Formats: sequence, C-alpha cells, structure tokens
Amino acid sequence: MAEQNKKFTVRPAALADSRRIWEIRNNPRVRRYANNSEKISWEKHSLWFKKKYFSNSRNYCLVLVDNNQDYVVGYCRFDFTVKENKHFVSIAINQDNQGRGLGSLLLSQSIKMCPGVKEIIAEIRKNNPTSLKFFQRNNFKLYEKAGKNIIFGLKK
Repeated sequence: MAEQNKKFTVRPAALADSRRIWEIRNNPRVRRYANNSEKISWEKHSLWFKKKYFSNSRNYCLVLVDNNQDYVVGYCRFDFTVKENKHFVSIAINQDNQGRGLGSLLLSQSIKMCPGVKEIIAEIRKNNPTSLKFFQRNNFKLYEKAGKNIIFGLKK
C-alpha cells in the first residue's frame, strides 16, 4: 500500500532501501540531533535494519520516494517498546529536500499507513528548535521535559 502526493510516494520500506536509509541517517545534519550521533557502519546498519523491520511486525519503516527519480528522500520509523507499549518515531529527510514540507507529508501518511501504531512518542533534543516546531505543527503534545530532551506524544 502506498500513498501519493503527485511527485512523492510514501510506501513501506523494502530491504533494498536499507543503503539509502543508512546514507540519510549518517548525514552529519541528521546525526547532529540523533540520540545516537555516532556514524554507523554499513555492516552494522544492514544487520540491524533487517532484524528490526523484517522480522518484527510491531516495528514499521516507511520511505518517501521522489517519483520522478525513483529515489528515497526520507524515512519514518515507528519502533515499538514493550516496556512502554508505545512506538517511538524517528524521521529524517535528505538534506537537499529539507524545508519543503516533505517531513509533514511523510509523517502524516506514515501514521495513516500503520494501523498498529496507537501512541507515538517523539524524543527531541532541547537544542533542536526545528524538530520541536515540526512535531508541534503535526499535532504532537508536550508530555515532559527529561534531561537534554523534550518528549512529545500523539495518540491516534
């Protein structure tokens, strides 16, 4: 199942998308505000990605594809935690496509396409004003301030 917006399509990630997701995730601008800001090796990512999204039905990874170039420009992950019974979101857009509203398109379509996701948590660094505004604009509510992070949530 895929959702379209003329030039872009949101669809479930395929194993073949792993390298492109890795490239976006390892971009210094993306890593700067990530909970784990270290560069990740291709080998480590490849094993993790396959295990996380292709052997556990409670985790979801979707990609935003530029239809003109058939090229992944972003990803949205919902990672389930048994302890909290919630999904944590991770979203990133390729540097060349940022600032065009594509993150909101990706997030809203990803939420619609994942019926198993009932409550979503966004853990954002306090020093990341762009992401703080992004999640507020996308109807996430402030849950708490915890150390270096601000926690937002959205219940479907």
